[in-house]
Amino acid sequence: MLAERLEVDPSVLVGILNDLEGEGLAVRRRDPADRRRHNVAITEAGSTALAKTNAALDEVELSLFSAFSQADQEALRALLGRIDSNPGHFTCGE
Repeated sequence: MLAERLEVDPSVLVGILNDLEGEGLAVRRRDPADRRRHNVAITEAGSTALAKTNAALDEVELSLFSAFSQADQEALRALLGRIDSNPGHFTCGE
C-alpha cells in the first residue's frame, strides 16, 4: 500500500495525490481487478518535474558536502541510513 510505503496517513496521501493530479504530475485509475483500489502512475510532466527536482537536490548536496572528503560523505550517509532504517529507536536525551 502506497500510504504505508511512504509512511503517511491515508487521508494525507489523498490530499497529496489530489495536488499531484491537479498539477498534471500523476494520474489515478481504478484497479480493474478491485474497484475499491486505485493505481497511481506518474505522468510525463511528473517525470520531467522529478528529474528537475533530483538534479536540484544533487546540486545542493554537492555544495553542502563539498568540504567533506569522500570517506566522510560515505560515513555520514551510512550513519543517516542507520537512523532512517530504525525509526522510533531513538529518544531525547540518549
